Amino acid sequence: MTVKHTVIVKNKLGMHARPAMKLFELVQSFDAEVMLRNESGVEAEASSVIAMIMLDSAQGKHIEVEASGTDETAALAAVVELFEAGFDEE
Repeated sequence: MTVKHTVIVKNKLGMHARPAMKLFELVQSFDAEVMLRNESGVEAEASSVIAMIMLDSAQGKHIEVEASGTDETAALAAVVELFEAGFDEE
């Protein structure tokens, strides 16, 4: 099964190296595959910092987060919480 949730990029600089690295480190602790999809339909696996940076998602943009695997629900909740916190950059 797969779980999904759409989040809004809240941090001022959008998805850049620092939040991508935080997200990468977060998802490593779960037994789940996490995929991000921007408003243009570009996808990036959360296991790739470079791919997440290439999403080119600025503040206010929407990202669909999709998780699948044993820990999918917990992984999705943790990723949503990180986005909601603005990656602790505010």
